[in-house]
Amino acid sequence: MLDTALPGPHRRARAALFARWGGLALGAALAWGTAQSDRLGLGILHAIPVFGICTVVGILAADALIPNRQGPVRQAGLTPRHIRDFLPVRFATLLATQAAALITLLTTAALTASADDIGRASRSLSAACGGLTESHGPWPGLFYSAPILGALGVGSAACGYALYRITRRPAPDGDSALLAADEEQRRDRALAVTAAWGLLVSAPLAGAAFFASGALRSLSCLGPAPHAVGWILLPVAATAGCTAVWSLLVVAAPLSVPRRQP
Repeated sequence: MLDTALPGPHRRARAALFARWGGLALGAALAWGTAQSDRLGLGILHAIPVFGICTVVGILAADALIPNRQGPVRQAGLTPRHIRDFLPVRFATLLATQAAALITLLTTAALTASADDIGRASRSLSAACGGLTESHGPWPGLFYSAPILGALGVGSAACGYALYRITRRPAPDGDSALLAADEEQRRDRALAVTAAWGLLVSAPLAGAAFFASGALRSLSCLGPAPHAVGWILLPVAATAGCTAVWSLLVVAAPLSVPRRQP
């Protein structure tokens, strides 16, 4: 319950905190329900973007609670704001690298995939040598890569809009301390949106690299080079898994609430 005795800015900060947690709670509930309808792993693949997009909606709702500047005369800085000014550069660079790795892996897997033992297309990896045909799955072919890439496209658009909205929102009227607090809130929310996008990238990369590694290392007909790639994919999966956990922690971190003045 919001404390009506608090000044307006403090009430809005509390409301923003509840809005962000509301997005997390809604995303967790919908993701859980989506994962329960699992079909060969597709439920979990769909649950990840559901959670991430609901989280972004909660962050946008929190940002919308900041009032627009009032009055006929407004002051504005001469330096325009850009998304890059609020992005966590190292984190964003890591996620961009992982996104490139994910797209490369899924594209390669789609081109080399085959049907599984009951005829489901693009879900297995097969190799033949000496009259023997080996097959191993799951393999991140189109059966899995199509929903992953679709979710990544939709999620990237949602996160991009959220970053644009956070960056271009007018600054509140007030002294330098209030403006500094507003800048800090923008960075906090930009970090959370970036982490939400990170879940759409790192979680699927961890799973795709792990299962691709298992398939490449299991087929003796492939030879040493694909086996070596399989071993290389293991640290890729581990790094992506750690990034996914870190992204989840960042997304769940609450916004800072201004202290009540005595």
